[in-house]
Amino acid sequence: MCPHKPTTNISNFSPNGDLGQLFAQAKIYNEINAQLTPKLPETLKTLELCLIKDGAATLIASNPAIASRAKQQTHELLTLLQSVSLAGKIDRINIKVSIKQ
Repeated sequence: MCPHKPTTNISNFSPNGDLGQLFAQAKIYNEINAQLTPKLPETLKTLELCLIKDGAATLIASNPAIASRAKQQTHELLTLLQSVSLAGKIDRINIKVSIKQ
């Protein structure tokens, strides 16, 4: 018999240490994406924030065409990202293409 109580509602699950920090970071990124998506132009709606490190935001595009359009509009994207309250410290943007799709 397992002495641990099973977790039934994982929305309240809050691990400690590095794993807990990753969960907290993922929640912040999800919130930024939720606020950013409605502000994006229709041609760039599939862009998603995946990383913020040292003032640089990395956005993932679903295909090379969208990545190319995004690279041409980095100043506008930077302005949009800085308008999101949780992402105000960003000063540059990197665009990557997802290889999963």
